[in-house]
Amino acid sequence: TTSRLCSTVIFLLTKENETFVKCLEKAQLQGPGIRFVVIGSENYVGKWLNGGRRGHGLNYKCFAQQFVSSPVGPGQRNFFEQTLLLGEVQYDDITKQLNDMAHAEGIEQTNIKYGENKVYDRMVEEASIRCQRRLANIVRCIARCSLRPICISGGNEDILGLGYGVHLGRTIARGTPSNLTLGNFDCHGDYKNLEERGAHSGNGFSFLNTIGILKKYAVLGLTPYENRESMMEQLISTNCWYRYLDDISLIGAPNRPSLYESLLDMIKALDAENDEVPGLCIDLDVTEDLTTVSCPATLGFTRAQVHELVQEFTRYNKPFFLLLAEGMPDPMIPLTEGINRTLGKYQAGLVSCFLRNCISVPHI
Repeated sequence: TTSRLCSTVIFLLTKENETFVKCLEKAQLQGPGIRFVVIGSENYVGKWLNGGRRGHGLNYKCFAQQFVSSPVGPGQRNFFEQTLLLGEVQYDDITKQLNDMAHAEGIEQTNIKYGENKVYDRMVEEASIRCQRRLANIVRCIARCSLRPICISGGNEDILGLGYGVHLGRTIARGTPSNLTLGNFDCHGDYKNLEERGAHSGNGFSFLNTIGILKKYAVLGLTPYENRESMMEQLISTNCWYRYLDDISLIGAPNRPSLYESLLDMIKALDAENDEVPGLCIDLDVTEDLTTVSCPATLGFTRAQVHELVQEFTRYNKPFFLLLAEGMPDPMIPLTEGINRTLGKYQAGLVSCFLRNCISVPHI
């Protein structure tokens, strides 16, 4: 019997990074060898800073329950055996300290919004940076061992920790600076000015660009009314590639590029050089009629279209890592029922698609 749950570890970050690396290296040598490491990362601070819903820390569990219980179809045994479910990154100590500081200042956090209390704003911004540093430290160890990280995230701010961790880990492994080329399926550009609200779910990619490790960025599926003009000007000024959903023909109209042609244009814009590390980000908000996300879109791609986009992008671009962000299960419904089950199976299917098309890529 193939075990899809190779190991489950609730990893509390310690200073014993070398021990963690040795454990990962040992896992590579067991059985067919581990090539992919799945981690969960969810905290509310990054989404709150960007005006999104906080969530309830259930997204990784929702995904994992469907992933480990999915049937092993033809050709799937290999990638299941080479995938390690590591568990969730823990941020409880950071959020507890934030809550304690707010209580000491007499700040009522219920329904508070950014801008209403500057002291609290600064507290949350600092907490967000600490969360991203923690995620980056764990991902650095994974990428250093030439393992491919897959992050099931509550918010798109985690591209900062994930991307920075991959950059550091691959730089150590290769002995040369390894910058990133990132593709993003999203109705939001997530390229806001860094002066706004610190590190949050709306500026992870611009943050990576500012610190000098994002070489190329392309986003497909933007909706005009979801993106400010100032952010789009910043995208253009840094030579990033983008395409609005309105500029794509989904029915074969002759005056607009098809979805497949748009994908090929995106892949061409991201053509990675030898010293660059490609990655793929999927914001579940880009999926139409999916309510279990932090910011549901009124217009987007169908689930089948997103699945095919992932399949073709992975086949052509060969990304080293994956971020699957913004899933938010309903806490009032069991994770294995109704819309939560649909969300879990959808995410599990996208990860399986990524793994299936990556499995033929040589170990880097």
